[in-house]
Amino acid sequence: MRILDRERFWAFAKAYCICFVALVGLYVVIDAFTNVDEFAEVSESTVELFKNMGWYYLIKMSMFYDRLCGVITMMAAIFTVTWMQKNNELLAMLAAGVSTMRVIRPVLISSVLVSGLAVVNQEWIMPRIAEDLQKSPDDDGVRAVMVTTRRDTKDVTLSGGGMADRSYKTVINFSATIPVSVAEELLEVQANQARYIPPTANTPLKGGWLMHGARLVTQPTSGEYKRVLTKLDSLKGFQLPMVINEAKQVIDAAGPLPGDIYFLKTDLTFDAVTRSRQWYQFANSRDLVVALREPYNKPEWTDIEVFLHTRMIRPLASLALLGLSLPLVLGGQGRNMFINLGFSLATSGLFYAVSFMSQYFGTSGAISPELAAWIPLIGCGTIAVARWDTIRS
Repeated sequence: MRILDRERFWAFAKAYCICFVALVGLYVVIDAFTNVDEFAEVSESTVELFKNMGWYYLIKMSMFYDRLCGVITMMAAIFTVTWMQKNNELLAMLAAGVSTMRVIRPVLISSVLVSGLAVVNQEWIMPRIAEDLQKSPDDDGVRAVMVTTRRDTKDVTLSGGGMADRSYKTVINFSATIPVSVAEELLEVQANQARYIPPTANTPLKGGWLMHGARLVTQPTSGEYKRVLTKLDSLKGFQLPMVINEAKQVIDAAGPLPGDIYFLKTDLTFDAVTRSRQWYQFANSRDLVVALREPYNKPEWTDIEVFLHTRMIRPLASLALLGLSLPLVLGGQGRNMFINLGFSLATSGLFYAVSFMSQYFGTSGAISPELAAWIPLIGCGTIAVARWDTIRS
């Protein structure tokens, strides 16, 4: 590695850090002022307020970087090259017989390396803190969460008309619809509350939902439903208390609520029925591939497919964006360098606009998920290759 190469690497690193701090810092400041009231709701003092905000945005830093990594890389490369032009360093190296491609090679290598950081962040860091990344500013980790309707691998539909308590994994106003394919007739069971019992629990029955205060809306005419639904005589062995009152607070209970007790065996977990619709944005690629085989993720299948294809080609898309922008800085003959910089930033804005529109059409079903992900890369990559020949050597 030559001295000029080391200088270019160091210049890119400085520009990258400055762009990261500027963009992420602006994002944090705007978001903090928008949500300061929500932070105050779960903070008892000013010290605790700043502590909660600091921890919240420290965790969110991973998500902010994931969204801005392409822009940060592009801006760092542009500022590095623009600074070379401003100080006439590029002109001096061209006069010495060094080609433009040789001069910017460290910048291109640096761009590829930092694209690897984005992959590490999305595949290993974000999945580990996915639960914290999905929390809102006023979420203290204890409050009740909303329940979404899901369908398991046997087409049994679960839903909750109320909220769910995360500490006890309990859903209020729980209902389950057993299809004809399982019970030979359509059955619906409703319960005041249902608690999820994981497969690893030390209980008489596990791997499903314990419903109490329950009733069958339609009376079965056959016993086929017993393959997934079991009626119990008592709650013995299930480690109560588990009753939640009207204020969504857990209270002690010596016995069950009025009604019957049923256990529904299903592969739908508590997390599956309470997680947000955007959960897949924080999962790694392996989990996304597995999610496409799980029936209870069917409402998000199209979104997951578009997101997964987009994620797979994101490093190439970042390089295509760089190929679109750098020629405007290096090949702008007779223009002020700041005008060239403005053109490159405008080009990047157009690139992301095309990407967002393509993803929108993909998630809406207008085009296939594969095409939604590849359209921006194919179109902008072709233009980038054509522009590359305009670079002065």
